[in-house]
Order: sequence, then C-alpha cells, then structure tokens
Amino acid sequence: MAWQGIEGHDAIVDFFRRAAAKGRVSGSYLFVGPAGIGKRTFALKLAQALLCQTRDESLMDPCGTCSACVQVAAGTHPDVMLVSRPDDRAFIPVELLIGERENRLGSGFCRHVSLKPYSNRRRVGIIDDADYLNAEGANALLKTLEEPPADAVLILIGTSPAKQLPTIRSRCRQVRFSPLSIETAAKLLSALGWASDAEEAERLARWSGGSLTQARELADPLLWEFMKRWQAALARRSLDLFFWSKELRQFVDAAGKEAFPRRRRLQQLASLSAEFFASMARAEIQGRLDAARDVPRLGGPAASERPMQALSAAWQGGAEVAVACAELCLAVHAAVDRNANLATLIDAWAHKLRLAMVNEPVVPILPF
Repeated sequence: MAWQGIEGHDAIVDFFRRAAAKGRVSGSYLFVGPAGIGKRTFALKLAQALLCQTRDESLMDPCGTCSACVQVAAGTHPDVMLVSRPDDRAFIPVELLIGERENRLGSGFCRHVSLKPYSNRRRVGIIDDADYLNAEGANALLKTLEEPPADAVLILIGTSPAKQLPTIRSRCRQVRFSPLSIETAAKLLSALGWASDAEEAERLARWSGGSLTQARELADPLLWEFMKRWQAALARRSLDLFFWSKELRQFVDAAGKEAFPRRRRLQQLASLSAEFFASMARAEIQGRLDAARDVPRLGGPAASERPMQALSAAWQGGAEVAVACAELCLAVHAAVDRNANLATLIDAWAHKLRLAMVNEPVVPILPF
C-alpha cells in the first residue's frame, strides 16, 4: 500500500517509523536510488512527518492540513531548506551551501541547519542532485555532516553511493530506494495522464526502468520515431558514420538552445540504445538456453514486445557483441555527466559502435 500517496517505498517508511519511535532519527542521511522514483517527494513528506503539529513524529503519518504540513508542501516552512543544482550549472554552486564569498557561512544551507528551529522541533535540510556536488561543495559540507546540530536532519539525495565522495558516504546513513515495479510505474503513468493508454504506459515503464522522470521524458513521439530508425540501423550492424553522426547531432541539437536539454537528450539516446543492446543479448542467451533444453515457444509475444522481437530476429551479432555495445552506450551516458563535448562524443560513439558491432578492437578515441 502507498504511504501518503507515495508508491513503492513502504519498507523505508517502516525503517523511519521504528527509528522515530526509539528516538534514533539520525542527523545525516544519503538517499540513493534511480532518478524519478520518489526520493525527493519522500524527503519532503518525511519533513512533514517530523514537523507536523498534530501527529507525533513516531507515527510517520503527517496530517497534511496543519500550518506546518501546508508550509512544507508549499516550500515556505522556515525550518525546511531545499537546495538543488540550477539547470544552467554543471554542479551545485558552493554559494548555495555556505553563502557568497564575501559572507561565508552567513547564509546558505549550512547556516540554515545550524540555527535554532522556529518551530522548536527540528530543522530539515535537503540537498537534491547530490550527485552534482563537486569537491569544493562536498568539502564545504563535511563539518556540518560530521557534527549536525542535535535538532537537525540533513538529507542528501543521489542516484548511487559511487557518485559521492568517500567523505560524504562515511558521514551519512545510507537509505537505498529500489526502482518502482513496472506494474506500479505503469499505473502511476496512467493516473498522471502521461501515457495515452495502458500499452503505452507499460512500454514507458519498462523502458524507463521504473523511473517516472525518465518515463515522462520518454513520452515524446519524436524520440521514439528517431529511435525506431536508429534501432533498425543498429540491428543491421551497418552504420554509415557520416549519415548517423549528422542525424544524431541534429536530433540532439533540436532539443533546445540550452546545454541541459541537449545533454539530457543524448543521455536518453544512450540509455535507450544500451537497453536495446541488452535486449539483443538477453534474446540471444534465452534462445541458446531454449535450444539446449528443446523448449517449444508457446503463443506469440505481447503487442508491446513485437517490434523488439522483430529487431532481435535481425540481429546477428551475438550476445557478446551486444554486451560490448551496451557498455559503450552506458559510457556515453556517463561522459555526458562529465561535461564531454557533445559533438565529439557523438562522433566517437558512432565510430566505436561500428567497430564493436563487427567485433573489431575499439580504438580509444575519447576517454569516456
């Protein structure tokens, strides 16, 4: 069942309920898990539970109607501060954490959590996009994380512990959020109106790995029209480098004038391509297993699986080649996060894929 309208994380609710009942809510947490599964929403709902004026925090059941709950939901509660990476910045600016250079520690996140709570209960500080803390930002947080005020709760939200500096990981209690199930994600997509029908909701949920954020981004007909052509070319294992480098660049550039939407679009292409190759590998391996066990195929594929089955039939590269290509696509996704030049990255990606798909050694053109 959903907790306060949040699906899929009931075990974590129980964890916090037990901690609050014993008076053992920690000062610093690191929420990790795939993007778009409700970690930020959960953090804000937790803030409501800790500050609710009518329900004890040990119940983890905020009323949602008292002035504290309403203020947290509106983003105006004086004891709650949410910091996130601006869309036009590669990292969280250190000024958001410790104030402007001429007034260090006079404002910002660390200053906020050090003050006495207005509510006489707690201060809650939330850092979204903690994956984008650079070394300067992370170091600015260390003392606050190591010795948080007794009445403060700090929550950092990221996708993986590996993306945090060891000094951050060692000072926070990690809380791992699992991806939403395909069924749950599909249900939410339909309820939110982000899918036109149940079949599209299931397709988006499956391709997004249970991430609502990614599913919403993927609900773009232009993206799927492009991917249909791109996947067909990949299945044939024959890439015209000049043509596809140009096509990829133009499609990425069409995402917008700002860098952020263009980088997100390239990451979408890389993620979907990685999943395509993973599907090819799974189909190849499953085919080998079925043949070895002489397992008959009963019935036909579901409607949402038929296009991929047709591409699988065209793929003749084998599972090992498909895995190598998937790894290249994942490396491209990571390189975007490291601010690689997009045009150079696209050219290198297409070239390396063409080599990998014919089982040729991949020349290290770009360190991604």
